[in-house]
Amino acid sequence: METGRLMGMARSLLHGRRRDCLQAPARAAVLLLAAFLLAPALLAAAPAGTGLQAVSDGARKEGTLKLYAPSTLGPRGAHLLQEGVKKKYGVDLNIAYTSSGSMTRDVAKVVTELAAGARPTWDIMLVTDAHYITLVENDFLERADYGALGIDPKAIVYDGAAVAYATQFVAPAYNTQLIKPADVPKKWEDLLDPKWKGKIGVSTATHHWGRLAQVWGDEKTTKYVRALAEQKIVRARLPEVYTRLQLGEVLIAATMTDSHIDEAKEKGAPIGFIEAVEPIIATHYLAAPLKGAEHKNAALLLVAFLVSPEGQAIWGKEQGQTSMFAKGSPAYNYVQKKNAVSLEKKFALGRFEDLTNKYGKLLGFR
Repeated sequence: METGRLMGMARSLLHGRRRDCLQAPARAAVLLLAAFLLAPALLAAAPAGTGLQAVSDGARKEGTLKLYAPSTLGPRGAHLLQEGVKKKYGVDLNIAYTSSGSMTRDVAKVVTELAAGARPTWDIMLVTDAHYITLVENDFLERADYGALGIDPKAIVYDGAAVAYATQFVAPAYNTQLIKPADVPKKWEDLLDPKWKGKIGVSTATHHWGRLAQVWGDEKTTKYVRALAEQKIVRARLPEVYTRLQLGEVLIAATMTDSHIDEAKEKGAPIGFIEAVEPIIATHYLAAPLKGAEHKNAALLLVAFLVSPEGQAIWGKEQGQTSMFAKGSPAYNYVQKKNAVSLEKKFALGRFEDLTNKYGKLLGFR
């Protein structure tokens, strides 16, 4: 209240009013105090400089980016990103690339660093939406105006905390040589047909079922997973399920990523997606500067680049993935006639982990 009164008096003085209430020295004192009080508000109201030009200028001064990204990107992919940023924005960044080992372990490392008040090892981590939940939950991401960078609002996830730049679709898959087209399952429930008993591979990626529970609900998902477990399933890690499907040791993979399907197409392996199921699962790779990032602007510039047409082209070629939110990209075109489920913040922060563990136990993994 006192601050408001002083500000009001200052305004009156500035307009030549209330000259009789204060002598010159007093007026000067009030004006100085009002200026002091108003300064934070004026600074807060000023543009934050978060537009693309300001970020580019800041990144140019920083000159470096400490990047954590999938091992499949490799030094070549990181170099292509560096060259792409330079060509598009005229900013020559030195991208120091760290290949992912265990994403779960490395995210935990950063969480430990930040909880201790230390600067994070990396400026940005390109990891999955499930891994980002830990960072979101602990408020360990820098907030940014991604709209000011020209990023489509649909790609901005977790209440503005991060950007989805790549999508990996998940659905059942089958051996195209051993199953006739007429016999290919058309919905999730078809996998429960007794004729597939002993012929279904189920991977350790039990979070796939946790994601389905977001739309199915726990009751339906629990019933389904229990029935699937009774199909004498073959349990293995996802790459092993892929190999066994290719060899015909199993005829169906309960869930398979489109990355493996693309690999099968390139090698001529007899594996196809069961695309008719609804919903299909959409997992995302996310990007955002880590809290306290040493090179925040460089990280933001990379985020903007990753969702640009040029960035999508590089990531698509090197990683086989594009974003379902990037208009015109292969993933965008693919999903237009699909019902896809993406992990939502409320569900992810709520029951997702517990349900994933529950379904893993039901399937005999934990």
